[in-house]
Amino acid sequence: MSWLITLLAAALNVAAWGTPGSLECAALGWSSIALFVIALSISQARLKRLFTAGCITYVGGFYWLFWTIKDFGGFPLIAAIPVFLLFVFGSAVQFLIWGFVWQHLPALFARLGLTTAFSWLIAHHFWIKIFPWDFGHTQLAFSPFVQIADVVGVTGITFVMMWVAEAMIARRRVAPTAVAAALISFISSLSYGIAMREKIPNVPGTNLKTYLVQGNISLHRKHNLQYFTVNREQYLKISAMVAEKDSLVVWPESTITEFIPASTRDAKSSELLPFLNNGSAFLVGGLTFQSRSEYYNSSILIRPDGSVAEPYHKMILMPFGEYTPLSSVIPFLKDINATAGQFTAGDAPKVLSFPLSSGVEVKVAPLICYEDIIPSLASEAVQKGAEVLINQTNDAWFGDTVAPYQHHLIASFRAIETRRYLLRSTNTGLTAVVDPIGRTVVSLAPYSEGVLPMDISLSSYRTIFSHYPISLGWLFIAAAGALIVVARVIRRR
Repeated sequence: MSWLITLLAAALNVAAWGTPGSLECAALGWSSIALFVIALSISQARLKRLFTAGCITYVGGFYWLFWTIKDFGGFPLIAAIPVFLLFVFGSAVQFLIWGFVWQHLPALFARLGLTTAFSWLIAHHFWIKIFPWDFGHTQLAFSPFVQIADVVGVTGITFVMMWVAEAMIARRRVAPTAVAAALISFISSLSYGIAMREKIPNVPGTNLKTYLVQGNISLHRKHNLQYFTVNREQYLKISAMVAEKDSLVVWPESTITEFIPASTRDAKSSELLPFLNNGSAFLVGGLTFQSRSEYYNSSILIRPDGSVAEPYHKMILMPFGEYTPLSSVIPFLKDINATAGQFTAGDAPKVLSFPLSSGVEVKVAPLICYEDIIPSLASEAVQKGAEVLINQTNDAWFGDTVAPYQHHLIASFRAIETRRYLLRSTNTGLTAVVDPIGRTVVSLAPYSEGVLPMDISLSSYRTIFSHYPISLGWLFIAAAGALIVVARVIRRR
């Protein structure tokens, strides 16, 4: 029975990640946590069961990483399989840590109903994730609940879910006051969320007309030298049909695949950068270089007058695609993965600005590829003055899988955490606009060519999550340490 419960918990978690952003996803997320609470409370083969659950979660929920490793990473099939299995087993260690910490926490945590939440929190923070998901991400469709992300982030959402689940399922060993506290925290979260859903849409801000371009260029064409000019001209032709004065046109990641000097400051002097001289601004994804040894995946802003801002360089490079991990230590890895690039990482988030005809300065923060699933990058950009977050990505590497929707699900929380619009311009989808309460208000169908127009409101609203850099997770861990000390002192007395 213990194995059945554990495997079912993992299966529900996989099912949740197979339906990202839906009400079914939210219900499955709660159900999975409830079963994990039961599974953890059974001592028989606890660590083996949890590790197996982790393997099932990563194989079933993120199966598409195999094809990303093979196609994007350029590994032959015989090498891609062990690399993917290494990812699965390595990632599943997090579940092993979860079970290990759970069984070693003092009894005080059980009385408070916090054993599951604190042990997950510790495992979540002390293990590396290539694709940083959390149980709280499954709740996006449960809109009133997830609004607390602007205070506690996704970590806090997961914490409340696990606290409520353990307090209700294991209430015989949980103190009545702790059960009441868990329920009050949940009800308070819903009340806060309802209030914020009314407040945030009415926060005043400057309006900006935006156009997100989705060219739907295949991987073959995108990386075929013969099509470089054709691809760029296709994007420019689509953009010229819609661009207008005081608008921002956004192209996806690496739309321009010919290398541009990072020192370029005038679009009129470059044959590669778009400039229509009609009062429109462009934010384009392109490849730049600083020297013969410094190549970047960049976001380039062309202002309405044709001047070019200093580019933002992508900070979080994709392993095996944009660089080969450990290749400096083990040189033959470059031979196995010969198609991988050798890009240089940027050093900090950057806010790029351009003026409207009214004199208002628009401040945008680019996030390239899966940088929009890293909360700290968006928060740091907002601290620097960003009024809107813009993700430029090329999810074509994922193929026709659930991965673009999972990417979009996690990224949507950046809008809630910062109370900024999140614009996502992608090559093949999912091109979409997420409003400051986490709703996807408009989107383009994947694998279609088109332009997504949207009038957005620029925001300078300050949230607790984005303006106080102390991680809530580390605060919880510090609190856990304090509780452990208290429990031991009480036991000795």
